[in-house]
Amino acid sequence: MKKIFLTTISILFFSIAINAQSVKIGPRLTGNFNIYNQDGLTGTWNGLGIGIGGVVDISFNRTIGILTNLTFFDMKNFSNDINANNTSQETSLSLSYFSIDPLFKAEFNGFYLVGGPSIGIKLSSSGERVISAAGQTPNVTTLNIETNSIRFDIAAGTGYNFKLSRDLFLGTDFMVYIPITNTFDTPAISNSILSLKFGVSVKFKL
Repeated sequence: MKKIFLTTISILFFSIAINAQSVKIGPRLTGNFNIYNQDGLTGTWNGLGIGIGGVVDISFNRTIGILTNLTFFDMKNFSNDINANNTSQETSLSLSYFSIDPLFKAEFNGFYLVGGPSIGIKLSSSGERVISAAGQTPNVTTLNIETNSIRFDIAAGTGYNFKLSRDLFLGTDFMVYIPITNTFDTPAISNSILSLKFGVSVKFKL
């Protein structure tokens, strides 16, 4: 499924790039802050993650284009700590995805706004709960929560391309990912991850 998906996306990019005024590509690194929400859940659940991938920045004219973020390893972490009666309980969960964001772009002298869908295919998921008490060995429990294999978000953000030379640019961006689908496959319990991302990329003009 993943190979078919990548092949289809590659053909689509090639078709669009033929009619483009300019095409920039390059590596992209992101840091993200994740906020987990679930019906009936108490306490604060959040954490940091990283993303490693690339970007394809296509312009059809001076203002209109398509910017696509390809994140080959999109890691999302979040945890919660509870302390009561000299006992602490820490629950931590981690997920990773292959993500693609095909975004509409409006650009004005290097500054741009983007928006569109984001699709993530799950690569892995894990979790554990650690209960600790004074003078006792911590009790560690592995959590195996069924995770949905695909997630859908609405992504929106802004960024700026710094021109370093005629064919080299430094891109910075800030993105918000609003979840549409549940993260975990827990029937009748709504749950999702809201993510804030800051990205840095190096773009080479083809």
